[in-house]
Amino acid sequence: MALRDSTEIQGDILAGFKKDNMTLLFLRFGDAAAARSWLKDLVPQLATTQQVHAFNEKFSEARRNSMGSDPAMKATWLGLSLTYPGLTVLTGKQDLLPENDGIDTVGAFVQGAARRAKPLGDVDNNAPDKWLFGATQNQVTHAVLTVAADDKNDHDRQLTRQTDAATRAGIVIVHTQAGATLPEPRRGKEHFGFKDGVSEPNVEGIEEKPEPGARLLSADFFVLGATGSALPEGVPEWMRNGSFQVVRRLGQDVPGWWAQVGTELKKLKDAKVVGEKTSTEWLASRLVGRWRCGASVHNHPDATRDPLLDDPSIKPDNVISYKNDPDGVITPLFSHLRKTNPRDGLIDEGPVDEQKFLDRRRIIRRGIPYGAPFDPTSPGGGPDEERGLVFICYQADLVDQFEFMQRNWVNTPNFPPGRNPKPGPDTMISGVLSKIGNGDVAFETETGGEHKITKLNFRPFVNTEGSLYAFTPSLSTLRKLGEGRLDGAADGQRPQPKVQPGPVDEILPWMDVEGRYWVFSGNQVRVVGTGAEDVDQLTTGSDDATGIVFGDPVDLSTWPALQGVERVDAIWPVPDEQRLNGESSYWLFHTVNGTQVYRRIWIALNSRHNSRTSGGDMPLTNWRTAFGGTTRVTHVDAVLPVPDMQHVNGKSQYWLFHTTSAGQRYRLVSVAEEPYHTDSLDRDDRELSKWSSLNGITKVDAFGFVLGKYQTGGKTWCWVQHDGGQYRTISIADGFGHQDEQVRGSRPNTPWFRRG
Repeated sequence: MALRDSTEIQGDILAGFKKDNMTLLFLRFGDAAAARSWLKDLVPQLATTQQVHAFNEKFSEARRNSMGSDPAMKATWLGLSLTYPGLTVLTGKQDLLPENDGIDTVGAFVQGAARRAKPLGDVDNNAPDKWLFGATQNQVTHAVLTVAADDKNDHDRQLTRQTDAATRAGIVIVHTQAGATLPEPRRGKEHFGFKDGVSEPNVEGIEEKPEPGARLLSADFFVLGATGSALPEGVPEWMRNGSFQVVRRLGQDVPGWWAQVGTELKKLKDAKVVGEKTSTEWLASRLVGRWRCGASVHNHPDATRDPLLDDPSIKPDNVISYKNDPDGVITPLFSHLRKTNPRDGLIDEGPVDEQKFLDRRRIIRRGIPYGAPFDPTSPGGGPDEERGLVFICYQADLVDQFEFMQRNWVNTPNFPPGRNPKPGPDTMISGVLSKIGNGDVAFETETGGEHKITKLNFRPFVNTEGSLYAFTPSLSTLRKLGEGRLDGAADGQRPQPKVQPGPVDEILPWMDVEGRYWVFSGNQVRVVGTGAEDVDQLTTGSDDATGIVFGDPVDLSTWPALQGVERVDAIWPVPDEQRLNGESSYWLFHTVNGTQVYRRIWIALNSRHNSRTSGGDMPLTNWRTAFGGTTRVTHVDAVLPVPDMQHVNGKSQYWLFHTTSAGQRYRLVSVAEEPYHTDSLDRDDRELSKWSSLNGITKVDAFGFVLGKYQTGGKTWCWVQHDGGQYRTISIADGFGHQDEQVRGSRPNTPWFRRG
C-alpha cells in the first residue's frame, strides 16, 4: 500500500492540510480519565493521510482544469499532537520515556523546547521568559489540537465544537493561536512579502507527479518507520507512524526588516559593488534566496525586480543546483534558502554528497501567517500590531533535523565552514545573538572576474514568541492512549521485549541444520535461527519485533573446545575439513594476555554438537605468508570466504579483516586444500573504504551469509555485524572485482539478542 493511502499516519504530516484558516488550541488536561474519554471521541474525527491526500489531489486537478482558479471545494481537518507531559497524564506513567541527557530525539522530546533554547538561538528577545507558550511561566501544555478549514465559517463552527468538547472534559485551553492566509495580493506569502512553502521536500509514496528534476525522499525522514523500516535505537514501537512536531510562534517586524535591507544596500552602493539604481527588493531577494513570487534567484539571476512582473508565466521553482555558485556570488551563502538547505553547493574539504549527508536534515514545514498585513493606512495594519508566522514542522528526529538546522546552519556564522571571512548567519530569520554571533555577513560580488567581499550587518527582526515540542502519534497509538495504555507494539506488531543491542564477535553456521547459527558475544554463545520470514525482516523489512534467539545463552566454558577462551575473536572454517568423518574443523582465534593466538577445534555433526580441540594455542606467526605483507597481522577480526572462489584449483580464497595501528584493514588470502594447508597472501592490505557497502563502518566484527541468498543470481548477501552493536545487509557479486553494494543500512542488532 502506498503511503498516500495510509489510514494510520495523521494527515497534516505528509499530505499537508494546506488550508486558509487554521487555529491551534494548546490544551491542559484535568482529570486523566476524562481526558482519555475525550481522546476516544476525538480520534475518529482526526484526518488521515489517505483523506487529506485524496482531497488535495482532486483540488489540484480541479484547479488545473479551471486555469488556475481555486475550485469550490471545501474540507475541514483536525490533527492532534501530544507533549511528553501529556503522554504521562494519559498513561499514568511518569517515566514513560528516558531523558538520556537530551542527546537523542526521545531525550529532546522529554526535555522540551524551553530547556533547549540557548543552543538554538532562543536568547535575548527570543528567550523563553518572553514566550506565550511552552515555557515554565506558562501553564503546561499537554496537547495541541489543530483545526484547519478552507472556509472561515466552517473553521469557526468546528473550533466552537472542539472548544465545547474540551471544556466538557475539564480540559483547559491555555493558549489559542490563530492563523490565516494573507488576503490578496499577499495570498500565499509570509509577512515580509515572499512566497512561502515552496521548498518542501518531495516524499516518495506521496508525490505522484513531482517537479521535473526533483528527487524523492524517503518518508522515513519525516515519519518514524513509515516504510516498515526499523525504528531508531531507543524509540519505542508505539511511536511507529508518528512524527515529532515543532510549533513556534515567530513574530516579524516587517518595517524594521525592510528598513535594515535599505541601510545595508547603501553600504553596497558606497562600496561600488552594485549600481546606484539597485533596489531594496534586489538585495532582499538575495537575503532570502528567492524573489517575492517564489522564483529562485539562482535560476533568475539577471532580473532586477520580481520576474513575475515581467513574465506572468514565471512559477516558483525548487529544482536548484548551486554547483556553479560555490562562493555564493549569485545566491549568498548566508541566504535563507542556502542556510536551511545547502543542496549540492556545500563544500567541506570537497563537495558534500547531498543525498547521503543532507537529505536526513530536511524537515516538512506546515506554517501559516498570523496577524494583519503591514499597511499603515489600514486599521490593524500598523507597525506595532502583532504579526508573524506560526511555524510548524515535522521530522523523525528533533536533534538531527530541526535542531541541527537551527543550531549548526541558521544561527552559525561559520556555515558553510572553512570560509574567510565567515559567511554569517541567516539574515532573514537570525542576526546578532548573544554568545552566538555579531550579525556580520560576507556579501560576495564579482566584477570582471574579480571577487570582492563587503561586510554587512544584520539584527534579528524575527523573534521567537513561543516554542513547543510535541509528538503526532498514529491513529492506532491514539486509540490505545484513549484506553490509558501503551503496551508495546502498534496494531499488527508483536510486543517488543526490552532487549539491548550488543557486540557480536562471530556468527558460525551449523553445518547440519540450514538457517541455524551460533552467535558468539563476549563470554557467551547463543543459538539463533532464521526462517524465510525472519530473513525478510533482517534484510529488507522491519526488524523491530523480530527475535531469532532460541533458548538462553550459555557460557563459552560449557564447550570443551573453548576451555580457557574468554572471548572469541574470529572462527575460520578449515576449507577441506567440513562435514568430514562426522565433524567439521575450524581455526579459532582468541586473545590471551593481550596477544592473539589460535587453536584448532572440531564440532561434531550430531544433536549435541560435541566439540573438541587438540594441540593447544599457537602463535599467529605460524601463518607465514598470509599474515605477512606490509603490516603483519597481529589480530584477526573477521574472515569472509570469497563465495565464488571456494575449492577452486585446490585452494579457497578469503577476505581477512584485521586490526592495525591505523585502523582496521582487509587483505585477500588463500588456503590450500592439502594436509599442511599452505597459506598465501594474494593481495596486501587495503582500507575499508574500498568496499562501498561498508561505508561508515569503523570496524567489522563478523559476517554471516543470509539464508537462501548464497550465490543466487550471481550475488551473495551477507549480514555484517559491526562497531559493537550494529548490523547491515550487503551484497557481493561473483566475478572479477566482486562488486559490492549495500542492501540495507545499519541498525541496532537487537534481533540477534531477542528471543523468538
